[in-house]
Amino acid sequence: MRDLSRLLSQPEGQYFECKSLWHGPADQRQTRERRQVRDEIAEYVAAFANADGGTLVLGVEDDGTPSGHGYPNDAVDHMLQTPARRLTPPQREGERVTWQGNELLLFDVPAAERAVMVHGDGFPRRVDDTVVQESEEAINAIKARGRVEGVERDLAPGVGLDRLNEALIRRAQEGAGLTHIEPADYLCERRLADYRDGRLVLTEGALLLFARQARDIDHPNAGVRIFRVEGTERRTGPRHNVRELPRVEGALPATIERAYEVIKGLIRRSTRLHDLFFREMPEYPTFAWQEALVNGVAHRDYRSRGQCVEVWLFEDRLEVTSPGTLLPEVDLARLKRRERVHCSRNPRLVRVLADLALMREQGEGIPRIFEEMEQSWLRLPELRADEHSFTVTLHNQPILVSPEPEWVRHVQTLPIRPRQRRILVAYPSGSFANSDYQTLNEVDRDAAYRELRELVDLGLLTPSEGKGRAARYRVAAVGPAAEARSLDPRRVLASRMQERGFIQNFDLREVFNLERVAAKRELARLVATDVLDLRGRGRASRYVPGPGWDGWIHLRNSVKGEAE
Repeated sequence: MRDLSRLLSQPEGQYFECKSLWHGPADQRQTRERRQVRDEIAEYVAAFANADGGTLVLGVEDDGTPSGHGYPNDAVDHMLQTPARRLTPPQREGERVTWQGNELLLFDVPAAERAVMVHGDGFPRRVDDTVVQESEEAINAIKARGRVEGVERDLAPGVGLDRLNEALIRRAQEGAGLTHIEPADYLCERRLADYRDGRLVLTEGALLLFARQARDIDHPNAGVRIFRVEGTERRTGPRHNVRELPRVEGALPATIERAYEVIKGLIRRSTRLHDLFFREMPEYPTFAWQEALVNGVAHRDYRSRGQCVEVWLFEDRLEVTSPGTLLPEVDLARLKRRERVHCSRNPRLVRVLADLALMREQGEGIPRIFEEMEQSWLRLPELRADEHSFTVTLHNQPILVSPEPEWVRHVQTLPIRPRQRRILVAYPSGSFANSDYQTLNEVDRDAAYRELRELVDLGLLTPSEGKGRAARYRVAAVGPAAEARSLDPRRVLASRMQERGFIQNFDLREVFNLERVAAKRELARLVATDVLDLRGRGRASRYVPGPGWDGWIHLRNSVKGEAE
């Protein structure tokens, strides 16, 4: 039996989605309309099949609590058959599973070889924890490119399970909730092996992920090279200033984890950031550099055999370069705008790295790197792509030198966007313009105007002096006087609702400092209690005021406090 406790403990993301089969308050719940459930099954199964596969579980609340269903057997049978009846080409039907006394509906969805269509509703595709619509041509192009460019699919004839690290495979199975099957079956489930004439044939992907010895991997540069540079530029000859550490190589999971340890030992603690944050900090946020590294290993072009993933640590920056340019579907400008983009050259490798918890929700990495650098008050990361490689550069110089400590401490507690906190600390006195906000936070003029206007409405900035390009802003209060200017998070949320007419998941995350799943759960509760009304779905989801909005928004306790 599948390990449902492990599966249901995962956060929703690229490979996992759970849905309740009830609606309304807990004491008055009713079963959801059957047609709506069947539509949802068709959409999510096709979306997973059009990406890299995944698992859909129905009968589970957002917090992972099993709640089962209230449908008769014939209705459940019809739901389980939806992927075969509503999709072209037909997909694997679902199954009933029982967990903690509740019957759940489980759909294990493999990645399809070509685009899957929902009858009458196009071609959905999974991106991070949302579903987006794509064209049939775009999905087929992504899948065809993976077949051409991905070494992971190449067969490794004559190589048996004895060449693989079974303990590591078991660890991946545990992360996937698949401990009830044999290691060979797990490899087949993840498309890293197949049976030919009754014999198990492994792929190069299986060796990249699970080889016992580095020499068993048929690739001369599948590892990571790490360099320390004394200074800000590389020099040669008598002024040579580069030290190369021993190459890290072997099975990719072990390579990633060993590279983490080596780089961690080279990253210094920053006294300058100590003064800023009132505690000793590494010169780069841990998540940011680790995510840059794991993305480099997971998404590199393994057909490029002449270069490793390289990590260069200079005095003022850290660079991670991976072989292979961006795929055509991954636009550099979109990455810089922090859009979540899901497209992998090596989807089978990525799926297993997610099972091993070395990667999280694909598409999340680059936006999170930006967020971590932003919240650490460092320069935002630089992304660079050419025809041969992709590079992420992290700078260790803070955006400010000596802010007033009391003011910094206060600003950190404000329920506003990280970008807004940065401007308040960067300009505690004096005036600044919209262009300064744009430069500091790398946003466009319209976004800068909206976010500055919000700070004015909240009383944190004085109204602009002058109009247009001549407009200047000042911080309204600095130092002890600011202590009286504590903001109710609901006031911030109300300001955003008034400005745009709606709020989204990221608004709750920013204002109440919640994780995405917690924000999603809270939004579902607010919809169920008529505080909010939901419009749209997936990336288009918008929450508008419901009948109970005015009463809720004036309560004193924060959402975070209520949840606790």
